[in-house]
Formats: sequence, C-alpha cells, structure tokens
Amino acid sequence: MTMRSAGLSMAVVAMAPFFPACNQTPRNSREAILSYDTQDYARAAAIMQPTIEKQRTRMDENYVLDNCRYGSCALAAGQFDAAESAFYDAYKVINSGETNDAGRQMQATVVFEGVKVWKGEPFERAMADYYLGVLYLMKHNPGTARAAFQNSIFSLRENASKDDLEHYKLVESRFALGYFGLGFTNLRLGKTDLAADNFKLAQQYEPRLAGLIADVQKPGVNGLIFVDAGQGPRKAAKGWYNEESVFGPTPAEAGAIAAPVALVDGRAVTRPQVAYDTVDTLAMAQDRRWMDIDTIKKVKAVIGTGAMAAGAGMTAYGADRGNKGMMWAGIGTTLAGAAIAASSQSDTRYWEMLPRTVYVISARLTPGPHDVVVRAGPSQSAPARMTMPAPTAGTVQDAVFYFRLR
Repeated sequence: MTMRSAGLSMAVVAMAPFFPACNQTPRNSREAILSYDTQDYARAAAIMQPTIEKQRTRMDENYVLDNCRYGSCALAAGQFDAAESAFYDAYKVINSGETNDAGRQMQATVVFEGVKVWKGEPFERAMADYYLGVLYLMKHNPGTARAAFQNSIFSLRENASKDDLEHYKLVESRFALGYFGLGFTNLRLGKTDLAADNFKLAQQYEPRLAGLIADVQKPGVNGLIFVDAGQGPRKAAKGWYNEESVFGPTPAEAGAIAAPVALVDGRAVTRPQVAYDTVDTLAMAQDRRWMDIDTIKKVKAVIGTGAMAAGAGMTAYGADRGNKGMMWAGIGTTLAGAAIAASSQSDTRYWEMLPRTVYVISARLTPGPHDVVVRAGPSQSAPARMTMPAPTAGTVQDAVFYFRLR
C-alpha cells in the first residue's frame, strides 16, 4: 500500500465518528428541566403544558416521556389533577403493545433507535406507576391506588450472564416502594392477609422499611407524607459511535443525602416521626434487571465497522493499482459503513425529573386544618394545607401529602 492510498483510506475511516449526533431533548423540554431543577415547578409545568396539549391530537415518539416530565412538574407545583391526567396518559401508552409498530421498529433498526415511542426503562415505568398510586391516595381512592401500585411491580427479566443477552428468565420485581403501597392500600381496604403478604415482600427487599410498615399499622396513624429528594440517574452515550448508553452516577459517587423532617403547624410530627428511605433510583439504574437490553445498536456498530474496514481495503487496492472504479467503490462502501455505524447511536432519552430517593413519613393528625412543611438541610418546601375531617367509626381517611426537595 502506498502512502497516498493509506492516507486516503485513513481519511475516509476517520470521518465516521464525526457524523452529527442528534440532540434528543427538544428545546422546550430543556427549558422545563432547567426550571424544574431551580425549583420553579409552576413555570416548568407551564412550559410543558402546550406540548402536552398538542400531543393529545398527535402522539409522537416523546409522548410518554413528555407526559412523565409534565406529571413531575405539575405534581411538584401542587397541580394534582393535571399530574394525574399526565401520568395516566403515560400509563396507557406504556401498557399498550401496539405503540411501536412495524414501521417504527424498522426505522429504529435502519435509521435511529430514538424514533421509537419512548416507554422508559423498567425502573422509570415503575416510578410512573408509583406516582399514579400516590395521586389516587391523595384523592382518597385506595382501590384505584392499589391497581397503580400493583402495576409498579411487574416481572423483570434477568439474563443468564453479563454477555448473554438472548437467554433470560422472568424474575419477581424487587420494587419495595411498590409493595409497600400495595400493602398500605390493601390494609385500608380491609384485606389484612394480602397486606401482610405485601408488607413481607417490601421488608424482604428493603429491610429499612420494617419501621414504616410497623408505624402505618398503629392505631391513630392517619397521615402519610411522601418526599421526593435528590437527583435521579442521568443517561449518557458511550462508545466510539455512541452505540451504548449508561446511567450515572453510582450511589457511591453521589454520596448520601440528608433525610427530611416533617413539621405540622410548626412542630415536628409526634411519633412516629422517622423518614424512611424507600428506594434508590441510582442503584436501580445500575441493576441490569431494571434496564431494557437492546442489541440492535451494538450489531449495527459491528456491521458498520466491518464495512468501513472492507471499504478501506478496497480503496487502498484500487488506489495502488490505478483502478478508479475499485477505489470509488471502496470509498462508497466505507461511507455506507460509516453511516450504519453512526446510525447505531443509542437512545439517550430519559426522565430527568426522577428523584434519588423517596422518603415516607407517617403521622397522627387531629381533626381540623393543618399546615405541613418538610425540610432537609438548607432546603425547605412550601407549606401544604389539609383539613382533617372528624373520624368516622370503623374507617380511616388518610391525609396524604407530596413534597419535592432538591
């Protein structure tokens, strides 16, 4: 191979990594995320709302993700009806088997994986169901909340080995927060045996929930305070062609976060008053059971690299022997391989508003109006007001609060 032919081959191959990458987050969503991260939740919801209204008539590939984003913003802003509608719309599509039809699947294979309707990783889907359950609890509808929590503990797939992506078995979900919600709703519906089974699994998968489970079963406990805290996992591309995606940081890299304290009418809630840490989304994002494994992008990267290598050889051969037809055929093969490899770019869309963890605090509230706030370190929520009705014999009507702390 001459220096000229070698240089030509190397130049063509070197172009591959510089095919333009897609910015997979629309501008308005980026603005909403920024407002959410600065705790301007009402503005974040207002930015996302036009997108949601538009997608009611025309669903695109970000329909589910945008509804999850909007649901998070509306929930944190206290717009509970809007949040419920958003999470319910996301739930309907997530559980539809016909969303990504053959046309979208073909485009994802040939062009770019991000053309598929985003349904989220399994841990993101579980969290969407959790939020729907909390919202129904807030509306004193334990029966519908139970269905939402039940949906959050769908079966997961566990691969035979790290490198074997084809052989797997279905395994039971380890989503302790979902099992707790299911147990609590069954408890309130008088299904004590089912509640005991649910609580047992919740405690098995997250031993720290033992105290919370004991607390909610004590006489007089009629309040639940859910607190989203910290920043959830971030998704980024990896590899020469960005053909893989990874979540980070790990729990060790992020470190611990401060547990919140709840105050009712300016005073810390009476016992029980411990904030129980129920989930760690950073840990879930590192567990392959909580991720969808798609091999298409890896295969495309391998095929594209092989085509570029073959094309480079053809280009060099044609250049050395003065065969322009062979040389241009080689260049064409190399560029085609580069295009295939570039199209293997992974889908890096993810739900940016997820928290690091969810704390749950139980409380005893007397009849009448109450102002509730939560704080952790320098962060403090706006007050939420709830009027507790006078108790009715034989029933418990819980006051359920939601707060978002950074």
